[in-house]
Amino acid sequence: MSTYPGNRLPGSPNMLSQVNSMVAPASTSSPQSATPPPTAAVTESTPEEPEDPSDGSDSGESTAPPQVANVFVELMLAQLTYQDPTNPVDSTEFVTQMAMFAQVTSMEYMRMTMNALYAVEENNLVVSTEQLIGNTVTAPDDSVTLGPDTLLEGELVLDKDYDNVSIRIYDEFDAEVGTVTLGPQTAGEVSFTLDGNVLGLPAGEYRIEAETVIGDEIGTTPTYFSGVVNSVTLKGQEGLMLDVEGVGMVPLFDISKISAPPTQGGDDTTEDTKL
Repeated sequence: MSTYPGNRLPGSPNMLSQVNSMVAPASTSSPQSATPPPTAAVTESTPEEPEDPSDGSDSGESTAPPQVANVFVELMLAQLTYQDPTNPVDSTEFVTQMAMFAQVTSMEYMRMTMNALYAVEENNLVVSTEQLIGNTVTAPDDSVTLGPDTLLEGELVLDKDYDNVSIRIYDEFDAEVGTVTLGPQTAGEVSFTLDGNVLGLPAGEYRIEAETVIGDEIGTTPTYFSGVVNSVTLKGQEGLMLDVEGVGMVPLFDISKISAPPTQGGDDTTEDTKL
């Protein structure tokens, strides 16, 4: 019976050492070459590490998805190394794991993309909001700054007719220090003015409350105040804040109305804008 000559090489201690020395070439076709896929996987995965950006132009988050892929390769090699030879890992398990890691990688890339889009949108919002400086805006507020030279414009939005409406003013000790009586009012927008000279109040912060009376029922309604935007500030979790003269810091998205400054037409160009 004839045998394969390669099994009889002189000076070779055993055939296993010959096969191991021949594993590296990818062109081998012997049955024993089915054992090196883990080694080949390591050789192919190592070039991925230098591909991570290292020029400092990207943040540390940009390297997260490639690291997730490397973790999968490491786990796969560990499973192959410590698997039971009599009960090897099913290849379908690797496919499932690969799909799961691919999904995690996609979600990580999506998160990074959303963060980048959010940053761009926030920058655009800051730039566009700067155009409000010098304009008059109206926003809901119950705390204002009053003084002898204060002339603060306000308004109410009534949902029905009332027998009497009054604007009550309270100091820092929550004591009533002034009242502006508006009398009977119909449903809709009702304007009023807080004149510091008429009220005779010292300069300071005051709480404003609009009291409504219909029959024997007494209630309150939100007050809105208008003022010129002096500056725009970005305050962390609070977002964009407008410094409104006489009103104080107002969140951007609380603005209910924007009026052009007097040099651009004053109230004739007033538009109600929901931000």
